[in-house]
Amino acid sequence: MRHHNTLLRVLGVVIVAAALPRAAAQEAGSPADALPDGTSKVRVSDRGRVQLHVADLPLAEVLKLLSVHGKRNIIASPEVKGSVTANLYDVTFEEALDAVLIPNGAGYRSSGNFIYVYTLAQLAEMAARAAERSQTRVFRLSYLSGRDALTYLMPLLGDEKERVGTITPSPLPATGIGSGSDDGGGDASTAQDFILVTAPPEKMREIERLLKELDVRPKQVLIEATILRAELKDENALGIDFTIVGGVDLEKLGATSSGIQNVTLGELPQDRLERFNASAITSFTKDVPGGGITVGVIKDQVAIFLRALEQVTDTTVLANPKVLALNKQKGQVIVGRRDGFLTTTVTETQAVQTVEFLETGTQLIFRPFIGDDGFVRVELHPEDSVGFVNAQGLPSEQTTEVTTNVIVRDGDTILIGGLFREVATDARNQVPALGSIPGLGNFFRSKNDTTAREEVIILLTVHVVKDHAEYARQSEEQWENVERLRVGLRQGMMWHGRERLAESHYQRACASYASGNERKALWHVNLALHNNGRLLPAIQMREKLLRRRAWDEEGANTRAFIYRLIARERGIDAAYFARPGPPFSGGSVPPTTPGSKAQAGESGTN
Repeated sequence: MRHHNTLLRVLGVVIVAAALPRAAAQEAGSPADALPDGTSKVRVSDRGRVQLHVADLPLAEVLKLLSVHGKRNIIASPEVKGSVTANLYDVTFEEALDAVLIPNGAGYRSSGNFIYVYTLAQLAEMAARAAERSQTRVFRLSYLSGRDALTYLMPLLGDEKERVGTITPSPLPATGIGSGSDDGGGDASTAQDFILVTAPPEKMREIERLLKELDVRPKQVLIEATILRAELKDENALGIDFTIVGGVDLEKLGATSSGIQNVTLGELPQDRLERFNASAITSFTKDVPGGGITVGVIKDQVAIFLRALEQVTDTTVLANPKVLALNKQKGQVIVGRRDGFLTTTVTETQAVQTVEFLETGTQLIFRPFIGDDGFVRVELHPEDSVGFVNAQGLPSEQTTEVTTNVIVRDGDTILIGGLFREVATDARNQVPALGSIPGLGNFFRSKNDTTAREEVIILLTVHVVKDHAEYARQSEEQWENVERLRVGLRQGMMWHGRERLAESHYQRACASYASGNERKALWHVNLALHNNGRLLPAIQMREKLLRRRAWDEEGANTRAFIYRLIARERGIDAAYFARPGPPFSGGSVPPTTPGSKAQAGESGTN
């Protein structure tokens, strides 16, 4: 502001326009407010749209009209001169200024509530002086991207017409780490994000101050979802079979029964064909699933069988995924399986088959938005599903999932999905009429009652990570527990297995070495490697005990081709992998690797 005041004192104030009441202008009889037909030369609507009609009017007068009707503070340099002939309809105030200034070789700059008008030469001179004062700095960014920093900081340098500097962001890095991508990054930038700023010192200080507030470590949130699905199925079935034979008894018919659970009637004797015979059979026990209790009574010409079953199925599935993610970044964890199936797309010319996958298991997909008031907004999709692809290649899935957007207090657990469903089924098969007789009808029907209850509960716990050291400590404890589980599982294997014997001898070798008995330690190490020659800790211990490395030639010519080439370029004639080299002049042993010193008499390993 002091710069502009000094400039005004040098150039002088040519136009200081104040808003004048229209009534006073008309009373003064000023010809500048009206055309011969009585229309106004300048009109500015409440929306700031300008209508201007002038013919060969001095530029200073046009600026005065724009200042009065637009209620803007316009100050012009004495060197700004010219005349204006224009008809403008429904333009912005800035467009009107450009229309009257550019043909007269002038321009403007805005500062606060003032608009300063200069010649183009003056503007160029001012820009050159500002460029001479400009500085160039590189600001390295830890968490803020260069593109975001450009968006936030560019307004500090002014709008496009009066910009006093430049900001150049670093190149965009390669993004995406999908498992199906073969993009290795190529020549994408690997440098830390930065911005290159050229600006006057006062603007540079503002940019530095703002970056300290913007380029801060983002918050992280730990999401834990608990998905509980409980199913209870209660089924009761009862069926009664009757077999009644009239005229002949069951024995003469050659009837048979498997454990008095049913009756299979034989052929009717020929000497009974001319007599009256009758039979009545019901088959309701077939409606009852196998198992339960079956009671049978066979006497003379009557057989009665009763089968009853009660089935209770109680299934509980619990899933508990957890994942850590940055603020506003997508987090996803999937523990399950993928079953492939074919889909066919038929066009007019061809049929194209593609393989798609049915993903089932436990999934948690979310995106957190962390606030400063102790609350977290979360876009969330937990899912627990099972499915399969049948022999015809058709997928089938049973799923429990919720898609929602919730606000959770830091550390609280809330219920975001709950479902209770009960299905009751009462099925009855009966002989018409007889099955409806009270009491007696039970002998002529079967019943199957089923009650199925399903309860699904999805709980969400959100925790904003504040103490990263404590979180790291807790994670390390979990890693230790996983290692304990792994060791416990291996120790449960049979002792005489090769790996268990190798591990046992290696542990004894460690104990012997710690007690100072290297001979016994070497003996146990050799036994460990006898059982498992790939036990790397045992190999390293044997090299330490023998103070040399074992070696074996594989007979390959190309395995160490690059190593030999580099060694020869560096002037080193030595064997690789600590193998003994050929005879050297002078009887000395050259270095086994470039830049290293070998001990005479040592040998190496592969």
